[in-house]
Amino acid sequence: MPDRALVLTADHSPSGAVVLRLTGVLDHLTAARFRRTVEEIPLRAESPLVFDMSRLSFCDSVGLTELLLAHRRARTASTSVLLVGVSRELGHLLELTGVDRVLTAGESPVGGPGDGPRPARE
Repeated sequence: MPDRALVLTADHSPSGAVVLRLTGVLDHLTAARFRRTVEEIPLRAESPLVFDMSRLSFCDSVGLTELLLAHRRARTASTSVLLVGVSRELGHLLELTGVDRVLTAGESPVGGPGDGPRPARE
């Protein structure tokens, strides 16, 4: 069973994007804290919200729902959500659930090496 801790660290990329690093587990026990943190991030039309998933060890259906809610909030603010550091397991989950057709995944935060969207399932 995965450790149920979730550590959230916000930063800005050189291009101005807000980067939220997720470490640990995004599930039914940690989703409310994730949502509160995302809701506190000011969104700007020119700056995407980037979720760095490279240290996320587990995500359940409630976690996927929270990612989709963050996407909806970003669209309302005329910006986007980009997932980076997506593991093979998470990419497979995104593909199986169809979430990969809604959320965009990239290799690194906006403005970093390897920047650019790619399907989440790769």
